[in-house]
Amino acid sequence: METRFLHASTVIESLRDNGYNNTAYALAELIDNSIQANASRVELGFIEEKVGGANKNSFNVTEITIWDNGKGMSPAELLLAMQFGGSLHKLDPHGMGKFGMGLPNSSISQCRRVDVWSWVDGSEPHHTYLDIDEMKDGSLEIIPRAKPKEIPAKYKATFFEQAPKSGTLVKWSKLDRLNWKTGKSNFKHCEYLVGRMYREYLANERVKIDATTYRPITSDTLSVYERHPFKANDPMYLMKNSSLPELPGKYKREAFFELADEETIPVAYTDSKGNNVQGDVIIRTSIAKNNIARYILETQDSNISLGATKWGKHCARNIGVSVMRAGRELVLRDTFLSSEIRRNKARFLGVEITFPPSLDELFGVTNNKQDAVKLHPHDIEELREQAGLDSEQEYLDDLHDNNDPYVHTLNVISRLKIQVRAAEKRLENLTVSLHHTKSDKPSELQASAIATMGAKKRDEQGYQARDSSQVNQSELEKLLIDAAVASEFDAPKKAEDILNSGVSFLIETAPKDSHAFFDVSTQKGMTLVIFNSNHVFYKQLVSKLPQEQLRVMELAIAGFARVMNETTSDARANYLNTVRRDWGKVITDFLDDGSDDEFI
Repeated sequence: METRFLHASTVIESLRDNGYNNTAYALAELIDNSIQANASRVELGFIEEKVGGANKNSFNVTEITIWDNGKGMSPAELLLAMQFGGSLHKLDPHGMGKFGMGLPNSSISQCRRVDVWSWVDGSEPHHTYLDIDEMKDGSLEIIPRAKPKEIPAKYKATFFEQAPKSGTLVKWSKLDRLNWKTGKSNFKHCEYLVGRMYREYLANERVKIDATTYRPITSDTLSVYERHPFKANDPMYLMKNSSLPELPGKYKREAFFELADEETIPVAYTDSKGNNVQGDVIIRTSIAKNNIARYILETQDSNISLGATKWGKHCARNIGVSVMRAGRELVLRDTFLSSEIRRNKARFLGVEITFPPSLDELFGVTNNKQDAVKLHPHDIEELREQAGLDSEQEYLDDLHDNNDPYVHTLNVISRLKIQVRAAEKRLENLTVSLHHTKSDKPSELQASAIATMGAKKRDEQGYQARDSSQVNQSELEKLLIDAAVASEFDAPKKAEDILNSGVSFLIETAPKDSHAFFDVSTQKGMTLVIFNSNHVFYKQLVSKLPQEQLRVMELAIAGFARVMNETTSDARANYLNTVRRDWGKVITDFLDDGSDDEFI
C-alpha cells in the first residue's frame, strides 16, 4: 500500500483554520476572483430557510452563492482553480489573485461543501465540487473532473433572468462556520468591509456588487426578499459619492475631508529569487475640513460633539492606515497613529498607502490577502541594538551594503510616519465640539482609578489576586502590544504614563474578531480589560452610554475581571473564561437580528 505525504482527513481540517478573520473576508476572496475575471457584476446571494417550526417566523442562511459575469473558466481552468495553490491568476504579476489559494481556502473556512459552475462564450456550464465529508471518509481523493451540468433551476431562474455569455457561479452549502446567521446580518457586517476593500472599483463603476437575500417559494423556486447594493466606503473621505451620509446644507455635494499630503516613493530591488523588482509606493493623508465640521456642529443639537453625529460615527468605523494593493484594501490598522490621536480625533484623519503586487515580498503580503506583515511602525533604534551596531545610520548602511531589501521597507515606514505626524499636527486645529465637557478626564481613566481602589479594598479584606507583584515597563509594553491597544511606537510612552498614574486596571476599547464582548489580559499586578467595539452589545448599548453610565458599565466588567484574578484554581479560571466567551456568543444570538444600522 502506498504511503501518502499528506493525510487528507487531518490536513483538510487544518486547512479550514486558515486565518480568515470572518465570513466577510472569506467572501472577499471570491470577489477578488470575479474582479480579476473582468466581471462588471458580482452578486452575493444569501439563501434563507425557515427555522424553529411552522409557527416560527425566523430564517437562517443555509446557502451562500457568489455569481459573476466575468470571462468564466474552461474545464481545465476550473479544475486548477479548485486546487489548493492552483489558479492561473498566479501568472498575472499585476492582479489581485497571484497566490492561488482563494477559492478553495476561503470556501472551506465557512462551509463543508462548495460547488462551482463556469462557462465561456455561451458554452454549456461545467461543474465540479469539493466536499469535506467525502474527503474525510476517503471517497473523494481527487478533484472531480469538470463535467457539463446545467445550473439547478432555482438558481438559474433567480440569478440569471438573462444569463451572461460567460460567468461563474459558486455555491457554499453545509454552512458550519458562518459568523452571522441571517442575510441582513451578513450584509450589515460585510457592508463597510466590502465597500472599503473595493472602493476604487465601486466608485469608478468598474464593478457593481450586490447582496441579495432569497427565500424559497417552493423547493425549486426562490424569491427576492431583500436586495442591497454595496457603496464605496472611503476611509480617506475624499470621494463625493460614497456610503458616508450626505453632508448637510450647502456642503452636500462636497467631500468631507481634504488632502493633507501625498508622496510617491519609487522602489527598486532584487527579490529572493534574483528578480529585479520595481514599483511605486504612494502615501496619502487627509483630514476633515474645519469649515464643514463647524457647520455640522452649528446646525446640530448644541450639546453634540462631531464624533457623536452620523458623520462622526461613520468615520469611527474607518480609523487607521488603509493598506492598499492592486486597488484593493488588505487591512486597516491604527498602529501608526499616536495614542493621543487615537483617543480623540483619529476618526477625522485618513491615511492610505498603496503599492503594486510586485512589492508583495517587500511588505510581507499574506496569501489570504488580509495583511502586509512587514508594514508596521518598526523602531530603527531597537533594530540597531539587536544588530549590535553603533548608530542608526550604520545599521541602514549595513542593510544597503548587503543589498537587503528591508532598507526599502524601513524607508517607506519612515516616510509614512513623517506624513502621519504632520497630519496629526494639523488635526489639532479641527473643531470637534462647540462646548467643553464637564470633565477633562476621560471616562476610562476615571474607571481605571476607581477599579484600582476597589482592588485595594479587596486586598485589605483578604481576597488576594493571583499575582499582585508590580509590573515593570517592558512587561507592560509587551502586554499593550500583544493586546493590540498600542503599537511598538507608542507603547513605551503609554506604559510610562500608566505606571506613573499608579493604576492597576486599564480599560480600553478595540475592535476584536471574537464572540466575546470583552477580553481580559493580565501581567503580574496589571489587569487590562478590552471592550470589543465589533460586538453587537457594544454597538447597541455600550457605545451609546453617557459618561457616568459608561463608567458604571466599565466598573462592572472590571469587577468580573477581578473575580477571574482572584481565582486560584486553573480549572475554575478556564471555566470563567469559557463563560465569558459563551456569554458574548449568546448575547450576539439574542441581539443580532441584522436590523441595527450600527453594525459593521
